[in-house]
Amino acid sequence: MSGKTEKRGGSKVIKKLIEMNKGEKGRVISIHGGRGKILRLAEMGITPGEEIVLIQKSFGPVIIRVKDTNLALGKGLAETILVEVSDNGKN
Repeated sequence: MSGKTEKRGGSKVIKKLIEMNKGEKGRVISIHGGRGKILRLAEMGITPGEEIVLIQKSFGPVIIRVKDTNLALGKGLAETILVEVSDNGKN
C-alpha cells in the first residue's frame, strides 16, 4: 500500500495502524511481515479480525487497546498492520 487510505465497499476505509486517529476503532485485516513478526503480534492478541482502538500516537510508541489490554507498539511495527475503519471511525 502506498501510504494512502483506500475506500472499500461503501463506508469502510483501509488504513495502516499508524495512520489512524486517536480514539478511532477498527478491525485488523492483515499484517505485512515475516512469520516471526506475525507470530509475535498474535501472541499479543493482534490478529486479523481483531478489533483495536488507537489510544495514543505521538512521540514514542503507538498505544492501542486490544481485548481490554493496552499495548505499546513501535511506529515501524504499526506501519505493517492494516486496519479497516468506518468513515467516522466508530465501527
